[in-house]
Amino acid sequence: MTDKKCAGPGTFILTGLLLCFAAGAVMAAGPGDCRALVRGLLKKAPAAGGKIAVADFTYADGRVSADGEVIAGRITTELVELEKYKVAERREIEKVFAELKLQGSGAIGPDSIKDIGALLGADWLILGTLTELSRGRIEVNARLVEVGSGEIIGARRVKLRKDWRDKPAGGEKGENAFNEGTELKEYDKAIRTYMDKKAGEERRVVKEPPPSF
Repeated sequence: MTDKKCAGPGTFILTGLLLCFAAGAVMAAGPGDCRALVRGLLKKAPAAGGKIAVADFTYADGRVSADGEVIAGRITTELVELEKYKVAERREIEKVFAELKLQGSGAIGPDSIKDIGALLGADWLILGTLTELSRGRIEVNARLVEVGSGEIIGARRVKLRKDWRDKPAGGEKGENAFNEGTELKEYDKAIRTYMDKKAGEERRVVKEPPPSF
């Protein structure tokens, strides 16, 4: 007769602890997810060289939040750690967006992408949207766009655990905010020169009158 051993209370407790640990490990995959996102976006990009800029991500429903700034900052860090590309500084990107009156990367058109690339000297732009999920998670939909053509050459979607504290909208500047100091005077001058040149070109365009019959 075969002995049948019933699982004791200790077995159930151990099983429960293992399940909790596994769930926690899945939820805690923060930096690794950003790293996988970056590597996925760059699969079709040149192996090295060129300059990449990362725009702040925005929520698809239009809400105002600093989450997109935090995620863009982490993606920027991953790009810098790759040591394969030049990466635009966050304060320069914010300065350009302010000058072009762009609020975020959710609704940037091809013309704006070209302007951003020209002002930053960037070859590619990473942009995208966020969606809030349950259990403190955020879905990130990211795209890598070639500035010259406006073509999307890479797209990835990941789910991140929100492990940072909310910042009040319109309150304190984030860690990536730019300072209106002397170090940006030359950059401000370059932006104004570009915008003045573009405005002059637009004024020189004369629309031909329609042919009269």
